[in-house]
Amino acid sequence: MKKYLQIYHDLLTNIQTKKFKEGDLLPSDTKLVMKYDVSRETVRRAIKLLFDEGYIQTIRGKGSIILNSDRIMFPFSRIESYKELVTTSHLHSENKVISMQEHVDVPQNLLFGAPSMTTQLVVRKRIVNDIPMVIDYDYINEAVVANVPKQAALNSLFYYFEHDLGLKINYAIKHITVEPADYDDLHYLEIDRHVPIVVVRSETRLSDNRIISYTESRHRADKFSSVEFARRHE
Repeated sequence: MKKYLQIYHDLLTNIQTKKFKEGDLLPSDTKLVMKYDVSRETVRRAIKLLFDEGYIQTIRGKGSIILNSDRIMFPFSRIESYKELVTTSHLHSENKVISMQEHVDVPQNLLFGAPSMTTQLVVRKRIVNDIPMVIDYDYINEAVVANVPKQAALNSLFYYFEHDLGLKINYAIKHITVEPADYDDLHYLEIDRHVPIVVVRSETRLSDNRIISYTESRHRADKFSSVEFARRHE
């Protein structure tokens, strides 16, 4: 890992675990240069990442102040696996595989006009703090990944793709709507019919632009929260 990323991740961990609290100052550039034995420019690259992502505000003559570090629960602006999300958010979570089925065509409402493909369908239920929160329907391109083991589905599909298969995930296109609950939502999420569903339909591609998966994530709206940090650039 490059040095500036190591510094960034170390500082971010301290913010997320509340070792550095809202209103605290980050260690000075000089202290970080000495601690990591790097150049001032390397430290500034790490600090800029925290600044751009809304974790700190830099004030001339004072330093970098920690902002509110309650982060996105379900992020839309970046690609993050469910396992990464619950780990960084320090949530108690359980992942259950409902079903796995091979040779399934992608539904038309996920394709947005693109040609269909044959996939392996993995259906999972996400339980956070003992409450069913999300149902994920992952349609995995069988031309790229022949067969996903159940243990990989229980652990993390992204981890399996990247670490076990050596694939590189590059970007995703996401479509977000609010829709009435269907029968499976009522059954698996244990909700009443009046509770709407936040539906995120996404297409995820590799660095060579091949489609690795289509996903439909169905979130119960009464427990759904998304907070994005936006900075106005001069």
